[in-house]
Amino acid sequence: MAKALDYELIEDSFDDTTHIRTMTEQAPLPGMGWLIRTTLYSPHHITSSVTFVPDKKAKGKLFKPIAP
Repeated sequence: MAKALDYELIEDSFDDTTHIRTMTEQAPLPGMGWLIRTTLYSPHHITSSVTFVPDKKAKGKLFKPIAP
C-alpha cells in the first residue's frame, strides 16, 4: 500500500474583497524532490495545481512509468 504524502503549509491567504482563498503546501519526496500543491478556493469553484520540483542531487529515473 502506498504511503500518504505529508504536506506542510507554506502559505494561506484570504482576500476580503473577492472572498478568494489561496493555499500553497509542499510535500517532500525523500531522494527525489518536492511536490508543491496550490489550491484556489472561490465562492463559485475550487481549482488545484501540483508541480514537481526535482532535487539536484537525485540520480537516475525519478518515477516509474505507469505504462510502457
